[in-house]
Amino acid sequence: MTDQCIAPHELDLKKLWDSTCELSACKRTTSHDGRNPKITIEVPILTCSCLWHRFQKEAEEWIAPGGVLIADPLARNRRINAAYAQLWLADNRFQWAGLAAFASKQVGCGLLHAITLDERIEAEKKAYQQLREKAPQDLLDRRRLSNIRPKSEEWHAWDQARQQNPVPLTSNPLLGGAVTTLQEELKYVHEMLALGNTALFLDVYPLHRFYMVRGFEEMQKCLLERSSLKNEVLWPIADKVGFGIAQREIINTFSKIEQGEIYQSVNEMAWHEQLNILQPAMYDVERFALLMRGTQASDVISVVTGLFSGLTEEIQLTLASQCKSPDDKKIPFSQSPTADLADKSQRMEFVTRAAIQFDILLKNPTTREQLKTSIMKIANSEITE
Repeated sequence: MTDQCIAPHELDLKKLWDSTCELSACKRTTSHDGRNPKITIEVPILTCSCLWHRFQKEAEEWIAPGGVLIADPLARNRRINAAYAQLWLADNRFQWAGLAAFASKQVGCGLLHAITLDERIEAEKKAYQQLREKAPQDLLDRRRLSNIRPKSEEWHAWDQARQQNPVPLTSNPLLGGAVTTLQEELKYVHEMLALGNTALFLDVYPLHRFYMVRGFEEMQKCLLERSSLKNEVLWPIADKVGFGIAQREIINTFSKIEQGEIYQSVNEMAWHEQLNILQPAMYDVERFALLMRGTQASDVISVVTGLFSGLTEEIQLTLASQCKSPDDKKIPFSQSPTADLADKSQRMEFVTRAAIQFDILLKNPTTREQLKTSIMKIANSEITE
């Protein structure tokens, strides 16, 4: 298990506002005023800002080791999934993190689907171009419905690529523009999903780690100081969301955990996640919001072309390490053809249903063990379609 980030640190046992090193190791400077020397000792103390910096950098180490963001969104997503999973495995009270491991994994499934779809479109385009260049007679024979002569290797390669590609008529020159637009929009959605996944992790993971190590009392004292790091940390949505804002839902979340009201803590963090972070970062962006309307009917493809339907995966959350799972572990977003993922009320209703189902399954010993097994797989990046 990749758990090097959730590890003890020498500052963990230090008290807030205490010196972080022995007095003898502190920096000294001497100045002279006539015959009376003055010695100044600079004593480094453990501040709220120092603690936030530690946990924020820990989060960054998961997805930007050495200060360089993992370029592959799918690889980055797997790291985020693993980090959430390890939070829950380290402390089962972090029920939101356990649910987030599944939700983030589902984002990865969507990224994988979009990548696969784009690759198959490109494969058919390439095969068709080779056919036109090397065996144009095969195309002519096909249009005349002639099966007299055997087809060339290029024709068979194109036919195979065409069968594997779920986007019909990709090779039709008349629809070339529509297919290209489809690919552009898929890429855009792919980038936005990865952005939201990354930003949310950078916001929420340090909150859980701060509470895990320092406790609720210090979190209350220090929460307002977090935003002071805004120019020192990785924060890819700075143009839309301020960094480290002390939202009331954050304190409510960990207050509920302190009181043993675990399910209620999930609800509080879900409100923070969806409304304070993801809504302004993603769903309030007009282009993205437009593409999220009518998602269950045909998703991006219908919006872009009006021609290709049924090509995207159903929007759902599976409480398993697989992208698809049995019905008892599956929570669909909506059955309505006019469902709108950008609508915060519809999205919160979906998240609430998922949280309720997760809570129910955790309270049953058999299904709890099944969930734990899945979360352990996610922690080790053992995710299957």
